[in-house]
Amino acid sequence: MNILTSKQVTYEYRNAVQTVRAVNGVSCTFQQGHVYAIVGPSGSGKTTFLSLLAGLDVPTSGTIELDGESTAKMNRDSYRLNHVSVIYQNFNLFQHLTVLENAAYPLYVRKMPKKKADELAAEKLLQVGLKEDQFKRFPNMLSGGEQQRVAIARALTSGSELILADEPTGNLDSENSRNIVGILQGLAHEGNRCVIIVTHDPAVAEVADVLLKMKDGKLIH
Repeated sequence: MNILTSKQVTYEYRNAVQTVRAVNGVSCTFQQGHVYAIVGPSGSGKTTFLSLLAGLDVPTSGTIELDGESTAKMNRDSYRLNHVSVIYQNFNLFQHLTVLENAAYPLYVRKMPKKKADELAAEKLLQVGLKEDQFKRFPNMLSGGEQQRVAIARALTSGSELILADEPTGNLDSENSRNIVGILQGLAHEGNRCVIIVTHDPAVAEVADVLLKMKDGKLIH
């Protein structure tokens, strides 16, 4: 089943003096059960393209479609809440919330009763290798690798079929990077999620089912 499709997507940044075409005519399809790695030099348009896939903005021209429906025509808040989870290099955890509360946050937003939300979040935290005695800690009490696991658990708790990751191993050592890559692989291959990773990390690119290379805003082959 095709989940997400990019059709001739272009995105331009404009100011008073110039227009920069960050993404230029990108077409591709992303399917469940696969890991996609998007690679390319800095400034090639990778992160801008990922933000379009995440519904953080809409293309200047062309379309991003989920099951045939353009993100530009749907409620993008709902799209992000119900279909997409983004994992960032700097983890983006709430420092005033505990590990368990961070993982359960998407369910709190959906008004799920706290007890049930916490139970589901606890399952996901255990699934990514965290221990129960860490659940009441705050993010700054964890290592970088552990914080990234919390971010992945939060993505799992949300139930999103699309997991988008922007340099998820960028702040991690090689061992933690391998662990995080293994978890993301499992989400795709065993959890039947669509995992799309923007990366400079050769280890991530090596394990991807599909490698997409970008340069000057275009896909190159």
